Amino acid sequence: MSERTKRELALVASTYGELEIDPAFGWFIIKRWPLVPGWGKEHTRVLVMIPPGYAVTPPDNFHTDPDLAVKNGGQPGSTAATSINGQQWLQFSYHTEASDWQPENGHNLLTFLCGVDRRLREIS
Repeated sequence: MSERTKRELALVASTYGELEIDPAFGWFIIKRWPLVPGWGKEHTRVLVMIPPGYAVTPPDNFHTDPDLAVKNGGQPGSTAATSINGQQWLQFSYHTEASDWQPENGHNLLTFLCGVDRRLREIS
């Protein structure tokens, strides 16, 4: 793993709390992501895959606990059940356009998570 990725993961941990990090650095999990009212629970885990070629290549999509639902019990829009390393997750469709991703100008894992935050505030 690059020194850049190590520094960014430390920044993510200082912002979001305890992380679980893949020993091969292919993903990380934020263990307790706070949710806004409107979701069926107050917190969820958030998993982000770190793609080969990061930081030139941005992360794509993110995953939450498989039971994350809106308060009325419905499944959020643009999501699908998936399995990663034998564990079930709910995958949210969330994409950073390659043309908008500029790691040389400050884009990093934390700025990607700002987009995750916006997506989880949509409650749809």
